[in-house]
Amino acid sequence: MSDNGDNAQGNLGTILFSPSNTLATWYFWIGLLGLLLAVLNLMGVVHPTYRVSWGGMLTFEYMNDAFGDKDTAPAFVPGDALFMAFFGGMAFLGARSLIGEDSPGEWFYNMVTNDWYNDLLDVESGWNLVLGTWCMLASMVFYFYWGIMYMAWIDPGVYSIAIALMGAGIVMRMLSSVEYEE
Repeated sequence: MSDNGDNAQGNLGTILFSPSNTLATWYFWIGLLGLLLAVLNLMGVVHPTYRVSWGGMLTFEYMNDAFGDKDTAPAFVPGDALFMAFFGGMAFLGARSLIGEDSPGEWFYNMVTNDWYNDLLDVESGWNLVLGTWCMLASMVFYFYWGIMYMAWIDPGVYSIAIALMGAGIVMRMLSSVEYEE
């Protein structure tokens, strides 16, 4: 739908609702993460002892308490519906922009069959690419492992480690594409 340069002259509405490929990628993956956390919360497995009210969390407890005891807190509050609608909308906007003129099936097939795993061992393309790809993979594996094993999906310590690894990986992969001038 748009590429990285399309939104350079656009207004805020254009940038937000017709995102570039980079912003659309962020929209898609953050939207899916938000939906995953909402579903895990509804199932009662987002934290060992708490149930999260996303409306309370995002409004700094203005709407209601952000955390409630798992046994007494309601499983679903109206703030959860807003949270799910917001992150579902983000995922939809991201996917719509990334799909562009292709069909959703073709886009999904291309996403699944992407050859990113070749970058894990492609030393000829540079160590930044290899280490960056490993950092990104380690970030995802760590977050999902820790979330599944310890029900720590919303633990700030887990977030900080996963985000540091992901950020380092993204920066190293970006550095691998920089061409040096002499």
